[in-house]
Amino acid sequence: MRPFPTRATIALGLLAGAVLWNAAAFPATASGSTSWREEGHFDTSGACQRAGKEGIREHRWDEYKCRPGRGDAYVTLWVRGGRSRAGAHHAPAR
Repeated sequence: MRPFPTRATIALGLLAGAVLWNAAAFPATASGSTSWREEGHFDTSGACQRAGKEGIREHRWDEYKCRPGRGDAYVTLWVRGGRSRAGAHHAPAR
């Protein structure tokens, strides 16, 4: 039995898992190639979920997720796709 290839395979598997976990845990800070962005901060998870669903319904973004904020005091809404608030221009209702 050759132990070296087995150890190398295990080490590469653990390294790949660590890299993938970090990319998923920090969507906006993992790299510049991701399109996730912070859209707002909320006091409760329910308020964040409502805002996320409303944004999808109004086509402001394609997908959202609510994650704990930098402190435990609030929940951050992360969105992807659609348009950001800064670039949003609404046509007047007729």
